[in-house]
Amino acid sequence: MKEALLEILRLKKRLLIALGLLVLLTTALFVAVDGYQAQKIAVDQLKWGELRRQVAGVGRRDVSATYRQGKADLETLRSRIPTKRQFPRLLGDILEQAASSGVTTGPITYKPHVVKGENLLTYELSLGVSGGYAANKSFLADLLKNRDLLIVDEVSMTNSDQFEENVTMDLRLTIFLREDV
Repeated sequence: MKEALLEILRLKKRLLIALGLLVLLTTALFVAVDGYQAQKIAVDQLKWGELRRQVAGVGRRDVSATYRQGKADLETLRSRIPTKRQFPRLLGDILEQAASSGVTTGPITYKPHVVKGENLLTYELSLGVSGGYAANKSFLADLLKNRDLLIVDEVSMTNSDQFEENVTMDLRLTIFLREDV
């Protein structure tokens, strides 16, 4: 039997050396993973669990603190609503934004509505502007950055000439105003 093993060793020497090196490499990798990475993974899992507990705790704040924050947010919103007397200024700001964006304005129509019980007034404003696509986009971006309570309800763009870039944009806006008391 001993001679048979020596004969196999002599004939398959390269294969057995490669197999021995693979066993040695596997053992070294196992020790490295088990000794070094397992500890790091355990520490990272603890950190992850702690972060998840902190995030979950944010949603369960004190009810009175949430109420106070909501009241403060509503006061901030109310302070941003201009009075009815400032409607001409708002309209002028919109026309000025249109001119600075390089679009030409068409007819503007507006219709006031009273919001019952809130001491608020809304103006539904319809206007059309025309110019290049980039200019229309710039005007729309300027409207969306407006600090007053102005909401873009509807946007439609058309280009009737396929050879010239003259985009017509029709807008429907809602402007919120406080009633003068």
